[in-house]
Amino acid sequence: MEVIDNILHYIQQHFDQDLSLHNLAAQAHYSPYHFHRLFRQRVGEAPKQYLLRLRLEKSCKELIFYPYKSVYAIAIDCGFSSQSVFARAFKNKYQLTAEQYREQALSAIREKTAAVSPEVQQYPISITRSESLHLACELTFLQEEHIMQAFKKLHRWAAAHELLDQHPEFYGVFLDTPFTTALAQCRYLAGIRLRRPFTGRESYTTGPMTIAQIPVMGALEIAMDYTLYVKHRWLPESGYRLIQGNPGYEHITSMDLSKPYSQHTRIICMGLQPE
Repeated sequence: MEVIDNILHYIQQHFDQDLSLHNLAAQAHYSPYHFHRLFRQRVGEAPKQYLLRLRLEKSCKELIFYPYKSVYAIAIDCGFSSQSVFARAFKNKYQLTAEQYREQALSAIREKTAAVSPEVQQYPISITRSESLHLACELTFLQEEHIMQAFKKLHRWAAAHELLDQHPEFYGVFLDTPFTTALAQCRYLAGIRLRRPFTGRESYTTGPMTIAQIPVMGALEIAMDYTLYVKHRWLPESGYRLIQGNPGYEHITSMDLSKPYSQHTRIICMGLQPE
């Protein structure tokens, strides 16, 4: 259902706003009852349950990736009305306080990444300045078959609307991480870069920024493990920190839609700012 997929994208773009059932239904141009039924049918969760889960999982991700960020700031940025509301919801789901979760998660990551021995010569990290990106998008799941299906769908759409460049560029935005979200529920925003105005597709835009570039190839698990290593082993010694609220993305440098996802070279990109 395209209208529900558009609402899922809308939720991602407006995490910190009032996303009540009434407001989401109005955004979809449905009655609250009809919208609730369609949403549950498409997503498998009621809108309130889905939004609470996403906000809590986003908070877990921020607790891990921004260890210097206060719990209060994370609660507000993830759409909770107060730290006390966040604390109750977090403890109810994880049976831990946010501080306890952060401490345990970071300890587990240190242990996991200590066992990773990346071939830095094979996957050299570089820092550069990125351009602005404006992508037409397709929301899908972080599973290799789903990702390639989404890229094929975007390619067909862009070709039919005469929007394809001679060498189209494909990107993917990691909305969730398997470290904090069940893999089957991790979301991925497949995107194709368009330099002309377009309608009929959701969009995703980033401004120019300093980024770390990490070339990878292979299965998703390889890329995730290496990215985790970079964030928690390389980054603290780099003089940079991650830009808050900016999800990592990947650039597929030479897309061949006939090949599996794991056979493509991708460049993982992480937004950075000076410490």
